[in-house]
Amino acid sequence: MKPHYHFIATLAISGILYGYYRCLSCGVISFIAGFLIDIDHVIDYYLHQGINLNLRRFLRFCYEHQFEYLSVIFHSFELLILLWGAIAVLKLGPFWISLAIGMSQHMLFDLVLNAKELKTHYFYFFSIRALKGFRVKEFLARAKLK
Repeated sequence: MKPHYHFIATLAISGILYGYYRCLSCGVISFIAGFLIDIDHVIDYYLHQGINLNLRRFLRFCYEHQFEYLSVIFHSFELLILLWGAIAVLKLGPFWISLAIGMSQHMLFDLVLNAKELKTHYFYFFSIRALKGFRVKEFLARAKLK
C-alpha cells in the first residue's frame, strides 16, 4: 500500500480512537504505530544502498521491488500476536490497545492490498522470512533482483 493511503487510513483510525477514548496519546500512538511502522523499509533500503537521502531513489527502489533481501522487521504477525497477548494477559489499557490497533490496521491493509504482489501471505511472518533467508524472490511475485 502506498504511503499516502496508509497516512489517510491511519489518520482516520487514529481520529476514531482519539474520539472514542478522549485521549490524545491514544490517537498519537495509533498514528505512530500505523504509519511509522514502515520505517523498516528505510532500514532495509539502507542495508542495501548505504546511507542515501534521495527520496525519489528510495521510493523507486521500493516500488520496483529492487530488494534482494527484505527483513521488514516491524511487519510481523509474531509481534502483533505478542502485543495482543500482552494486552489480554496483563490487562493493558487504552494506550496499548491503540498501539496494537494502529499496527494491526497497517498489517491488515498491507495483507489485503499487497496480495497480488505476494506469492504467499506467509511473508508477514518474520520467522518464515528468516527461515527463507529474507530472500525477496521467495515471497514476491514480481521481484526485480540485481
